[in-house]
Amino acid sequence: MSDNLEQSFSQGGFSPENASQNVSSSQEEVRVKTETMEMEPVEPTMDEQSYSLGEVPQAYLLDPEICLPLNSDTLSQPEGNLNSMVDEINHHIQEEVALIQKHQKSVDYWEERIEKNKALIQRNFEKARKNNESTSYDKRNRDYWWSRSEQVELDYQNAEVASRADEWSWLIRKYGLKNPDGSPIDAKSPIVEELCNGGCKNLSMRYRASGDKYEELKRERERENVQLARENAKYKSTNETLQKYVSATYEDHIEPLQTGILLLKELAAKLKSYVTQDNNVSYGDLREWAELYLNEFLKDHSGVKQSVVTDFRRIASIPLPPENC
Repeated sequence: MSDNLEQSFSQGGFSPENASQNVSSSQEEVRVKTETMEMEPVEPTMDEQSYSLGEVPQAYLLDPEICLPLNSDTLSQPEGNLNSMVDEINHHIQEEVALIQKHQKSVDYWEERIEKNKALIQRNFEKARKNNESTSYDKRNRDYWWSRSEQVELDYQNAEVASRADEWSWLIRKYGLKNPDGSPIDAKSPIVEELCNGGCKNLSMRYRASGDKYEELKRERERENVQLARENAKYKSTNETLQKYVSATYEDHIEPLQTGILLLKELAAKLKSYVTQDNNVSYGDLREWAELYLNEFLKDHSGVKQSVVTDFRRIASIPLPPENC
């Protein structure tokens, strides 16, 4: 391109027409060279190959053994290592105990409500029992007065059918029938039937009213017993629900936490026993014991929390997946 420009200068000086022709010819040469070049394939990198297979590139994987000491390393090195491990276990135990206490507060509250409901159920039961006793007496009193009312009417009907002075006299003496002014009724009076009829009706109504009072008392007590039964059913249903809460809290939270504490305490006891031994105790010895103990423990206690198992394995230097290191 520079040769063409020099030629244009030498042939007659610089002109816009010559310059544009030279630039066009240079661009054409570049285009031809580009079209004739062969594209060389680019080799994919290892990371690209891993991603295409749905894998994480090897460069980002963490060796599970990278954070573990060697089996030959002693537990006493560095100095105070065993005590720090025991302190860490105690810290985890305190956290688990705090969680148990938190759940225990809920359990205590539910159990307190259960006991209160039981007391209310017992109170209602005693009240219903007394109502039943009173109801039986109410029935007797009601039946007595109602039968008295019916008997008065029956005796009047018998005297009316007989229509004799001695029958009216017997009826008057039996029930103490009197005239409206309070004087005794004369059995020989021509209007004795009307007088006895009015007196017997009034007496029968009074007896009937007395029986009705006991009937109303009986019904009130029966209605109250129905209400007490409904309340007791509600309290029992609430207690069943609360008892399910208590059982679920123990099974799903408290018992797994208690089991985890047992596991951590066993590890702490083992580490404390190493403190009194020689400095020859190695990580390999700890791992050998910890793996065997953990295997047997998990067979007997399948509900232990996974986080506690992870802490146990990490403190005991048992190999873990990379994300737990």
